[in-house]
Amino acid sequence: MTRGMRRLAASIGLALLASAARDVVASTVVDFARCLDRKGAVYYTADWCPHCARQNRMFGAALRYLRVVDCTNGCDGIRSLPTWRFGDGTSMSGVASFEVLASRTGCKLDTGGDEPGERGAAPSPTTGPNVRYQGGAQIIEVR
Repeated sequence: MTRGMRRLAASIGLALLASAARDVVASTVVDFARCLDRKGAVYYTADWCPHCARQNRMFGAALRYLRVVDCTNGCDGIRSLPTWRFGDGTSMSGVASFEVLASRTGCKLDTGGDEPGERGAAPSPTTGPNVRYQGGAQIIEVR
């Protein structure tokens, strides 16, 4: 392949990436969190807040990739926790599902299922618990 052909191929590849940039698909929760950060989402939380703890568990280790503001001692303009502010200036309070965050930012979490943890999960035996994810919550059905 000549240098000119490589440049042409690279240009075409960049053009394809640019056209797909609006509908970002994240393959992991880490990529999803990074996308939220790039899109300007800010997560307001507090140590004493049980709903914030639930939101934190949804992201797990990927929480470090989010823009997080600690409101343990209060934050101006934040009346309830958790609160999300988005790049377009809108905000919402309460635990946000990945679907809601995706719809507000254009980021997508591609797990092959509803939430993280479903991709590649082996079916549970009939005697063991049945685990599924719904709205960011892990549901364990014991038989």
